[in-house]
Amino acid sequence: MSWRTRGKQATQQAGAALAHAWQQLLCGLLNARRRLLRRRWADYAVIVLDHAVAERAPDSPWWYAYLPGVKQPLSLEFLHDALRRMAGDPDLKGVVLLLKGVELSLAQAQSLAGLLRRFRAGNGAVRPGAAAKQVVVYLEQANAAAYVVACAADRITLPPLATWDVLGLRVAPTYWKETLARAGIAFEAIQIAPWKTAADTLTRRAMSAAEREQYGWLLDSLAEDIVAAVVQGRGLAAAQVTALIDQAPLSADAALAAGLVDAIAYEDQLAALLGAAGSPAKLKPYAQIRGLLLRRPRRRAGRSVGVLSLQGSIVVGDSRSFPVPLPLLGERMMGSHTVAQAIRAARRRADLAAVVVHVDSGGGSALASDLIWRELHLLDQEKPVVVYMGNVAASGGYYIATPGRKIVAQPATLTGSIGVVITKPVTEALRAKIGANREVLRRGEHADILTDDRPWTAEQRATLEQSVAHIYARFKTVVAQGRNLPLAELEPICQGRVWTGKQALRHGLVDELGDFQLALALACRAAGLPDDGTVATRRITLPPTRLLAEAVQGAQALARYRGRGTANAWITALAQGDGSRLLGRERTWLVAPDLPQIE
Repeated sequence: MSWRTRGKQATQQAGAALAHAWQQLLCGLLNARRRLLRRRWADYAVIVLDHAVAERAPDSPWWYAYLPGVKQPLSLEFLHDALRRMAGDPDLKGVVLLLKGVELSLAQAQSLAGLLRRFRAGNGAVRPGAAAKQVVVYLEQANAAAYVVACAADRITLPPLATWDVLGLRVAPTYWKETLARAGIAFEAIQIAPWKTAADTLTRRAMSAAEREQYGWLLDSLAEDIVAAVVQGRGLAAAQVTALIDQAPLSADAALAAGLVDAIAYEDQLAALLGAAGSPAKLKPYAQIRGLLLRRPRRRAGRSVGVLSLQGSIVVGDSRSFPVPLPLLGERMMGSHTVAQAIRAARRRADLAAVVVHVDSGGGSALASDLIWRELHLLDQEKPVVVYMGNVAASGGYYIATPGRKIVAQPATLTGSIGVVITKPVTEALRAKIGANREVLRRGEHADILTDDRPWTAEQRATLEQSVAHIYARFKTVVAQGRNLPLAELEPICQGRVWTGKQALRHGLVDELGDFQLALALACRAAGLPDDGTVATRRITLPPTRLLAEAVQGAQALARYRGRGTANAWITALAQGDGSRLLGRERTWLVAPDLPQIE
């Protein structure tokens, strides 16, 4: 070991020791203040969930939390940190969650339920041997996702006129082919296999047999998740839960009689319900008591784990959002240029030992997906990359997940959809209807191949089918390489088929079922760091100046990229210009279809 290395390590150790000493002093002062303000302590902290919940907290300054009138952002990250802090306070009996019309996906509900179960156990990682904490959930609207969360609690309370609305799941795509035809618009599409149904609502009059089959296995898997959560949380038999769902909506009294809830009360009665006779419990908002919670110094590991959140439809260019959702793409756009800059910044940060990439995307542009894949692939050559899938990581969203050394998903995460679709509108009839005459001059037989002038000719369709097949082969190669699966055996799980996380685990498309904290632990292990919660996370942000692509570090990384499956053919195509020309078409999409919604 060189003297420079020894000097650097000594400096880091001294810095860590100084930081720990400062933390001990600060915690001592804050705990002294806490004892002086004993009258302000609470028995239960109250957290209100009344709007949409995000996976990660928005990037805002730390001092926003202390501004009067500023609402704490609702995110699973914020709830994890809040529950962890409360779990370490010996005088706090528990937490009351007021669920008032909260917007949750089933995957988010599973993550939040996991946080509550760890909190109830006293969170031994924070304080070994600590007494169990209580979780009380007050449900104003008991839909499926909210009730999955509630099933992880000790007590569930409904107000008298609330109903138990665990109605199940549904899909109800609307098919616009005839409507568009009346306006003189038709959509042309080329897709890989009948399960790649992203454009079906524009090109078909009704649901295809393959689409019906796919929705069937998705609904079956998600319905099993809901039933399993109720069975685990309420101690009821699966057949009984299924029968109750079929009878829903149920009144509060019927839900109480069936053992689905523990009490019927208004919100103002919760203090009396949780207290002793004549001595109601003290309930206070978390924002009011967070400064009075017991502080314990936490020794931090020397290096951190970076967190990169990739959300929205994948497009070439900069990230952006639109006030009105666009067809197939939605309202939030994940731009390949913006994402590449963030990933390159992560590669340069010496303080990051690993990176957790949170993916929540139904896909998008094939070119943009491949560009992001490449940057993540290069990042993983230098720092372990672990991918955590949120609500959906399908098609292009799954494509960009494949560089991860480990992939974590919730049972209800929607993923897969390994396939390609090209689509375009044809407005020839519309222009004829409204008397709009378009004069076209062109040079090149395929100059209009992606315009709305006319339907594809047989030759054009054959050319595009070849392009789709080429991209599909590339997609499968990426999956085979990233997941260490035999390329020749991938077809039965590809062809555009969408899977839940639970099904994807069986097919080898993900490694573990769990939440973001599991992904963080796996990243720590991959980097040789402790997975006991002492490793800090750092949000990866854009660099102050534009970063150019860096050369691959060493021949081994390049060999890994070139040496498997059909990758050689892909590189040859890029070198000849065919690949870039092929992928430069923004109508070549890796997009997942409409997906089941919770009711």
